[in-house]
Amino acid sequence: MRVYTILKNGLTAAGVLSIMLGLSASTALSQREHPGQAIPYTAEEKPRITKEDVAKFADEYIRKNSKDGVFKHLDKNTGKELELMLDKVHKEKLSPTKTDEYFICADFKGKDGNTYDLDFFVQGTSKNNLRVDKASISVHKVNEKENYTWSYNRKADVWEKKAIIIEKEYPEPAKREHPGNP
Repeated sequence: MRVYTILKNGLTAAGVLSIMLGLSASTALSQREHPGQAIPYTAEEKPRITKEDVAKFADEYIRKNSKDGVFKHLDKNTGKELELMLDKVHKEKLSPTKTDEYFICADFKGKDGNTYDLDFFVQGTSKNNLRVDKASISVHKVNEKENYTWSYNRKADVWEKKAIIIEKEYPEPAKREHPGNP
C-alpha cells in the first residue's frame, strides 16, 4: 500500500527503491524529476520558505524597485531599457530550482504598448533574507512570443535555458535561364 501511495504521488523509481531498501518515506518522497512537483512534508520537515513567502517577496521587490509604478529593466536581447508596470506575479509558476533558490515569473505591461513576461530567481535560506539575483532577470516573452524555453538537464540536475531558433526568411534567388549567365 505504501508503494502504491508513493507511486500515485509521482515518486521516481529511485524513490520506490528507497522504500524497498527501508529508507524513510520522507526521504523517498523528496526525490523528484523536476521542480514544482508537490511533495508532502511532515510537520518537522516543513520548508523554511513557502511559495507564498517567495511570491510576496518578488511582488515587494518589484514595487520597491519601481519609481512611480515603473519598473525599469535592461533587455539583454535588444539592449533597450524597458519601462514596465507590474500586472501579476505568477504564484502558480513558482518552483524551487535548487537548494535555497526559487524561480518565479511576472507579467508586465510596457510603456511601449507591449506585454512582457520576466523570469526571476529568488535566493535565500529564510523569508527574512531573500534576495533577487539581478543578473539572472530575463525577458522570457514579449507579447506571448517566447525568447527561450526551459529544459531539465538530468545529468547536471539543473534547469537550463534553451534558445528558440527562429528561421529567417530569405528572398528567393533570382532565377536564371541558364547556369552561368548573369
